Amino acid sequence: GYLDRRSAKTQGNREMAVLSIVWSKARMWGMTDLHWPAAGVKGWKNPEKARTFEVTDALFEALYAAGDSVLQDALDIATATGMRLTDVRTVRMPSDGKLRFTAEKTGKWAYFEVAQSPVLTELIERRGKMSCVMLLCTSTGRQVTESMLRTRYDNAREKAACANPLLADDLRAMYLRDSRKRAADLAEDSASATALLQHSNAGLVSKHYRTKATQLKAVR
Repeated sequence: GYLDRRSAKTQGNREMAVLSIVWSKARMWGMTDLHWPAAGVKGWKNPEKARTFEVTDALFEALYAAGDSVLQDALDIATATGMRLTDVRTVRMPSDGKLRFTAEKTGKWAYFEVAQSPVLTELIERRGKMSCVMLLCTSTGRQVTESMLRTRYDNAREKAACANPLLADDLRAMYLRDSRKRAADLAEDSASATALLQHSNAGLVSKHYRTKATQLKAVR
């Protein structure tokens, strides 16, 4: 009944997933001995389709040009490394030429050789010497918070939309987290994209992240 009445069908599925976790915790704590009502019921979720939005060069360049230095640095980190936004904000300055991080969501650790990335190399040169230990920071050396990044993105997206009427609809439909999709699309192939995003499921990456069209070659 909840899903039938919920206007945002995909979001309704997410909310039901949260309620399922709450119910399981309640069972663990002895607050109920009843099973989750949807357990064993097939097809109770609303149908979903993978979002196939592609961050094209034109969209990215329009947004990048409209952003301030903090947003531009964040976009550079995200699209060069494929990091999630939390990791983009909290990754520390490189040491010994390596940009090391532990993914906040999965706990997986990895590193990038800075010298192998022109984007990261240029970003660190722009950054200069500041007291902030985080790679992403403001011009005054403050660590960038989630709200600071969100505000900058929303402002830049609207500014870019107003300046580019032909791209306006697509720009307004673009999320900040789509930077991770762009990183996947920039990878050489699906295997490279899967490794970059630190996913174990190549099919999931192809379905949800690597969204650009596959180039085929005519046989005659």
